[in-house]
Amino acid sequence: MAARLVVLYGIGGLSDVGRHAILAALEQPTVEHITVITEYPELLDEENWECNCQGGHTNPSKDHASKINVVKIDSWQNQQDNLSQHFQGCTGVVSCLGHRQPGVKYPQLIERGLVAAAASQQVIQAMKEAEVKRVVAMSSMGMGENIHWAGKLMKIFFWTNTRKAYKDLQEMEKLYHASDLDYLLIRPTGLGEEVVPVGEYFTQDKKGVDVVGLELARWTVPATWSKKHCIQRGVTLA
Repeated sequence: MAARLVVLYGIGGLSDVGRHAILAALEQPTVEHITVITEYPELLDEENWECNCQGGHTNPSKDHASKINVVKIDSWQNQQDNLSQHFQGCTGVVSCLGHRQPGVKYPQLIERGLVAAAASQQVIQAMKEAEVKRVVAMSSMGMGENIHWAGKLMKIFFWTNTRKAYKDLQEMEKLYHASDLDYLLIRPTGLGEEVVPVGEYFTQDKKGVDVVGLELARWTVPATWSKKHCIQRGVTLA
């Protein structure tokens, strides 16, 4: 089955998975078209995506211009007119718009505001209008139920240091829970590059292998069409 995807990304660690999701989608022979929606299209031109991918990166929308359409959003804080037109005919959506550590490194997130909830509200409505059902959204460990100590520790970090980020992600998750979409919330414990991924993926109730940006994206993208993945729930990946 040919697939058409919509990928949304922002700025920072969680959102950077969205850029890698574009690459992961290009690896899939069944994906025939990718629509990328972002406030930061210029980030695709960067060679260094602050990841451990060998050789750096080139802009995938230029390398694969026939398969990728980039749509620039001025600000998710504003209502986007006719957003649903970009979702027409798509198979599924990968949404990476959250952030858990805004501040010194990404001051624009403080200046412009966190957008996980504001953007997701518009995305959910656009999906309904376009009759698209499947979405995989990036959240964070520390959200929802936490079976591992790392998630409990992250929740404490949220409560003491980044309450705004926690509230933003919490509101985003509530929006998906309240929708009738087939959603999958991904809650990575971390996106560190110090451990080489082994290319195997598990859903389990205890700590497993580390996952980095591109590997996490490779797990995420097929979930937009595969029936074997857990739908209408959240899973923690570590």
